[in-house]
Amino acid sequence: MEEDRVHDVVKSGYAEVARQGGGCCGADASSAHEETAALIGYAERDITGAAAEANLGLGCGNPTALASLKPGETVVDLGSGAGFDALLSAEKLGPEGRFIGVDMTPEMLERARTNAVNAGYARTVEFREGLIENLPVASSSVDVVISNCVINLSPDKGQVFREAYRVLKPGGRLAVSDIVLSAPLPSDIAKIAESWIACVGGALVEDEYFGHIRAAGFENIDHTRTPAGPMFTSSLQDPIWKAAVELVGEERIVELSQTVFSYSVTAEKR
Repeated sequence: MEEDRVHDVVKSGYAEVARQGGGCCGADASSAHEETAALIGYAERDITGAAAEANLGLGCGNPTALASLKPGETVVDLGSGAGFDALLSAEKLGPEGRFIGVDMTPEMLERARTNAVNAGYARTVEFREGLIENLPVASSSVDVVISNCVINLSPDKGQVFREAYRVLKPGGRLAVSDIVLSAPLPSDIAKIAESWIACVGGALVEDEYFGHIRAAGFENIDHTRTPAGPMFTSSLQDPIWKAAVELVGEERIVELSQTVFSYSVTAEKR
């Protein structure tokens, strides 16, 4: 799909998620989002604390733990959603820290701003409308860039990593949880709009994904990975997968799910 079309599809899909209060990638409005969060690395106190209202079951990892956030730091979140990682970060950053969430979906921004106020972090947390390929953030102004299962949704991942590099201060760090494939997704599935919303349509293979990170200028790149297929096979009855299942069949999608992995990635800007 063309870039503008990808943005439109993703924005529309996540607007619906925001309205319904449920997630893709294995969670919907009736699912136990606490169980999903626990499976991908969040502690019980994260799940049940002040950030709980912002947990829509959308992540595939825990970048707030991966980033080892420190009091007083400034953090930018690429695709901040309803603000779950924002509120968890705000607690770690303290009263002198600052968190900037960037999201292109007005419905998500509305939920996130409400959640920040209700959790008592309105002074240190803000949310800006924008594209992660063109961040509304000054160059060399932040200590950490995080993202949780969002970069895979971008039609230009190289530009996303260049923007992350641009806004980081020298010595700043990147901490990302994302979906990466062990084999390319067949074109007939990748072009289905619902597969983008479900977090796999735009996912890259490892070499290509890390190639973009290196090309942006990052160093000391490291990662771990875990199979993410179960997240997707458990959600095949969700409306976002309906068209894909009808077109290619559930059996084939289950087979392809074996190539889907959740990556935790760290890198540094020199």
